[in-house]
Amino acid sequence: MSDAGGLNDVEERLLRMVAEGKPIKAIAASLHATPTSVADDIEQLFLKLAQQASAGTQGALERLRLLHKVIIDREEQGESLSRMLPGGIAQQMRENGVEPGRTERLTVTVLMSDIRAYSTIAEKSDPSVLAGQLNEHRAAMNHAVLAEGGTVMQFVGDAVMAVFGAPFPQPDHAQRSLSAALAMHAAQEAVNERWKARNLPSFFLGIGLSTGDVAAALLGSEERLEYSLVGDAVNLAQRLQQWGEGGQTVLSEPTYEGLEEKPDAERIPPALVKGRETPVGAYRLGSATA
Repeated sequence: MSDAGGLNDVEERLLRMVAEGKPIKAIAASLHATPTSVADDIEQLFLKLAQQASAGTQGALERLRLLHKVIIDREEQGESLSRMLPGGIAQQMRENGVEPGRTERLTVTVLMSDIRAYSTIAEKSDPSVLAGQLNEHRAAMNHAVLAEGGTVMQFVGDAVMAVFGAPFPQPDHAQRSLSAALAMHAAQEAVNERWKARNLPSFFLGIGLSTGDVAAALLGSEERLEYSLVGDAVNLAQRLQQWGEGGQTVLSEPTYEGLEEKPDAERIPPALVKGRETPVGAYRLGSATA
């Protein structure tokens, strides 16, 4: 038994890991136990410390203060992660203790969207007004992606990059990506209708979907972390969106084959894209809008 607080060696070790802010799943892996049993042990540990503190044991009181500080720190860390990273990534880090730099291989569908003729719109628009339009556009796109369980990876200028099947596996990631793409087009049409009343230019999207294996990792430092995907599927999604006019979505062959319900789509003959040595086939759906 430990003199201060009356804890045995196992309880001391468990307390140390909790005080370090380790998630239950990470503690369970270290102890070769199940998350459920670890959660029960932690609950019993807290109860024991509370009883000892009520009896006036100084060591137990100090440990409870330490745990209180850990809880506050974890909440603040969670808020910081949520500001720095997409919601799903922040949740995974909090629950599973994902380490920066550790690579995970996943099969995903990547979505890339781009506003057609954006440079022309920007040339003729007031920058502050255009910034407001972009903000409204991004909010609508973010909602459409999240509604299908996707993760928005980046907003870069007028482009949106999202992924389905990461950080959490989704067996129907291809179907979800197409549903999100269709919802993005519909959402933008609704936004355009509101803009017409204010005499603002409309946005029309070209969207590319690509399915394949990627390496996913948190890269950066404590001050700046970024969830990154590396792989041919990412590059191909960018190339495919260029094949679509405003209002259209272009799917890679693996994405189309992965759909549970295949829509009527135009088969695009195989052609070369930048960075590829072999021709790429694809499917295009949706009507081009002016």
